[in-house]
Amino acid sequence: MGNRETLGIKMLRKEYDHIILLAHGSPDPLWKQPFESLYQQVSLTYGKNNASLAYMELTTPSLEEVIATLGEEVRTVAVLPLFLAVGRHLRHDVPAQIAALQSDALQIELLPPIGEDELVKQAMQTVVANHLGKV
Repeated sequence: MGNRETLGIKMLRKEYDHIILLAHGSPDPLWKQPFESLYQQVSLTYGKNNASLAYMELTTPSLEEVIATLGEEVRTVAVLPLFLAVGRHLRHDVPAQIAALQSDALQIELLPPIGEDELVKQAMQTVVANHLGKV
């Protein structure tokens, strides 16, 4: 991701060579649309070669499949779960996957799910208020 500051691209809070957005997964193609749309926006911001979208189950690509496509130049990866909260997958399944996938040459960091971010919590409160007629 190199020289993003000189390109005018917003810097991540921590430098990573690659970002993987991780969604739960569903066999329903309509379910995937919001995640694919978010991925398109992220890839525009950080570069198509610097971002991927993976799914836990029921659809592809999986986290393992995405990691397998990364080039040798990728040394640090952030996995950002598009989940509302930490449950079994983020407590057990994903850390086990990451442990199996990482090596001395590839460090993978599991970030907190987006639902724990204060901005997401505020946005959800606003949506609830809008649906209930109180803003």
